[in-house]
Amino acid sequence: MSHPSNIDLEAFACGDAVKRVEAHLADCAACRAFVEKLRGFVEAETPAREEVDAIVARARTTPRKKMWVVASSVVAPLAIAAAALLVLRTPERPREESLPAAEPLAAATIEPETTFKGGVTVAVVREREGAQARFSSAVKVKPDDRLRVEVALDREQAILGAVLSDDGKWLELMPEGVRGPGTHFSEKSARIDGAPTRGTIVVGAPEAVQRARETKRFEGVTTMRVEWEGAP
Repeated sequence: MSHPSNIDLEAFACGDAVKRVEAHLADCAACRAFVEKLRGFVEAETPAREEVDAIVARARTTPRKKMWVVASSVVAPLAIAAAALLVLRTPERPREESLPAAEPLAAATIEPETTFKGGVTVAVVREREGAQARFSSAVKVKPDDRLRVEVALDREQAILGAVLSDDGKWLELMPEGVRGPGTHFSEKSARIDGAPTRGTIVVGAPEAVQRARETKRFEGVTTMRVEWEGAP
């Protein structure tokens, strides 16, 4: 059975009506339990209306620099606790290769299929013709596919994520920064052009990732292969 992506499940738990997710939950106990846990976080962490009004009032009367908010479809479930900030600014859909950096937020790690342990676990969400699929091993691509990296951490640590093509091209998807335990999605996405594309997604400590870029040796980092779909 194929499962909806974490992004779709989190959006559904936060109130987005997605018929195909609703239909899937009717048949999948694991995903249904996952959504119920997320809803529990929402109910536990969402502030009361009076608290929201107080936060908004303070924000409107206190001078400050630009405030950033992170869309719930991009960050892990506990980010819903920051719902009061959404009153001030509506998030835009992330743009390919040009997304603003999102502040790292700690979140609980809850997965319907996988328990994340051992430091860093990497998966890829591939969007093709409007449909999303999640891969935990190699991912095959063709023109116009978009890739976003999903990284699960068991502790707070500094990480950097990028794609290194077999011909040496480099695209940074997760800028260097400290991120808390939980699941994080790359701030940027990679769009596949018409040329056959093969490479390796590399995630890990910034110095280890830079070393892998220079040497094309992947000791000390977490990797995932990107393969071209179809004839070369």
